[in-house]
Amino acid sequence: MLTARVRELGRRSLMFLMRRIRRNWWLDRVCIAFLVCVGAVFGLSYYFMNVMANVASQRSKIIEDQLGSRYTLPDVFFGFIGYVDLLWLTDMFDALMFVPTVLLVLSHERPWRVVSRLGLAWALASLIRITTVAITSVPDPRPTCKYAEGNVFTTFALHRCGDAIYSGHTLIFVICAMVWASFAPKNIIGRSLTVFVWCLCIAGSLVVIANRAHYTIDVLLAWYIAPGAWFTVAWFWYWHVTRKGRLLRIEFPVEVGRHRDKDTEEMCQRRRMELGLLADGTPFDPAAMYLGLARSREVQDSNTILHQVNEKDSETPEQMGMQDEYLIEVGGTPAVGAGYTAESDMERAFSEDFGTRPQHH
Repeated sequence: MLTARVRELGRRSLMFLMRRIRRNWWLDRVCIAFLVCVGAVFGLSYYFMNVMANVASQRSKIIEDQLGSRYTLPDVFFGFIGYVDLLWLTDMFDALMFVPTVLLVLSHERPWRVVSRLGLAWALASLIRITTVAITSVPDPRPTCKYAEGNVFTTFALHRCGDAIYSGHTLIFVICAMVWASFAPKNIIGRSLTVFVWCLCIAGSLVVIANRAHYTIDVLLAWYIAPGAWFTVAWFWYWHVTRKGRLLRIEFPVEVGRHRDKDTEEMCQRRRMELGLLADGTPFDPAAMYLGLARSREVQDSNTILHQVNEKDSETPEQMGMQDEYLIEVGGTPAVGAGYTAESDMERAFSEDFGTRPQHH
């Protein structure tokens, strides 16, 4: 009996997983190409950030040799936070931030959207760090750091000397926290986990300072730049992806306007109206639709009038009067200040796309 229940549970879990993959993870060719481009941009930005960090490290070695000693710049927080030589704690907080973020992506109903926003924001912040890490060299705050040696293009190291402005570890902390702030479930569990992740982010930043891996200014700059990169990508994504009806399998994998399976149809319709999108994801252009319907109505009216002229001689006066009334009704124009006429083509087109009728006043 227990074995049968376990098998049934496994079968249901597998069916749920396959259904979720088909509904939420399946992509078309355009979206796959887009994600490949995002991955390439992210990889290149991270690689060249490592190259510039090696350049900064080697230049710091030259400066130290010229000075003949290593010294530390004054830092207010160094006086409040004691020195802790436990660099593994800094890397551990990277893992502590990654694990819940990965779980959030796996459980989200629009996972590729989260991945895209995360990758683009991280890549943008990394591109900014490329321009800062090797521009101004400062004495390393950690007395036990090691300088990068060898070819700057093939050397990969963590916690090297000279890799200062600004903190890459804090960048990871804040970007992951921003993912939770934007995409966590809007319930008590989601909000509680978001607060927990932000507490981890603050604790990790303090650990970076305590390990003297960075100056406080490096950590603060990461706190300023990471949210800026995140909201820059969010702005670009909203206006050039969501509002334009692009990358639909990433933006709306189930249905245009649907964020979660539990969303009602009325909620999805309202989102589509607010975004200016039709049910198939194409942008809604009222002017173009009205002109197109006006042209089609002119053709329809012309055909009807021609048909009336051809049969005019065989109709009685009563029939002709009834037909005139019919023509007036079919060719009715939108009433001024009262929306569209009850049976106009514009209203029928609107109803087919949104499933509702405009309210008449």
